[in-house]
Amino acid sequence: MNDSVGNVASWNLESMTIIKEFVFDAGLPTTILILACLLLWFCILKKVMKFLFTFASLFLLLVCYKETPFYLSKPLLYFEKIDFNDIQKTQYRVSEIVPNCLHQGMPLVVLGGGLYQKDIPSTLSQLRVLGLTNLLEISKKQENLITSKTPLYFTGGYTNPNVNQSEAEAMKSFFKYLYRSNSPELKINTDNNSKNTYQNAAYLKEIFTKNHEDFKIALVTSDVHMLRAKKTFEKQGFQVCAVPVRTFDKKGAGIFSFNNAVTSVGLLNEYLGIMGYSYKGWISI
Repeated sequence: MNDSVGNVASWNLESMTIIKEFVFDAGLPTTILILACLLLWFCILKKVMKFLFTFASLFLLLVCYKETPFYLSKPLLYFEKIDFNDIQKTQYRVSEIVPNCLHQGMPLVVLGGGLYQKDIPSTLSQLRVLGLTNLLEISKKQENLITSKTPLYFTGGYTNPNVNQSEAEAMKSFFKYLYRSNSPELKINTDNNSKNTYQNAAYLKEIFTKNHEDFKIALVTSDVHMLRAKKTFEKQGFQVCAVPVRTFDKKGAGIFSFNNAVTSVGLLNEYLGIMGYSYKGWISI
């Protein structure tokens, strides 16, 4: 596959969003229930109608159940050997120990996760930046691995049609605001074109080649997203030192909760992404 910047492969994101609205997330049980109601109205296919009602109801119960996010997250977090009982204690933070794979001068890459308005990245992006600042603080105590010569890359394009700013630029502004007085003069770079994880890796591959950067990188992203992100970057030729930011809350309040459903659907979306990326050949499982 030709991965040059001018020919970066991607799905039609608008079409994918429309399809997902009706076959995934809350659209799945809603579409099924509407179809079942139509069958009931016309009094046809009673057996199919019973199955659809049962499936939609069970789906809603499962995604709202408080234990569902915990079990859905296990395969996504297992490869990083995260202590599940300690997730909430270290929420929004990277490990208190710098990964052994992190070396002095290794480029840092932070993946975007949405944008609210100018200079204000989404909560997910903010948490990733907070994870980065925590990593910088920890590194000061452990051989000062991150110095003024360390390249820092924020990646994420113009994903919010109502904001004339990229995710990368918003994260850069947020990072400077958070770390303004304590930050070493890092070599901050931005990729303002990518709109998904595959494009993050493909565009950075072109940028790293142009800048003669070392392809051994420290990758900062959300814990449940790290599996797909790491494999995507490795497929593009990067050697990845994973720095997962723990943003996952393993349980919600109550036995059944719509808050649990939001988390569960987000995790199911990650599985859908892994399957899609594997199908497209963007990762190897």
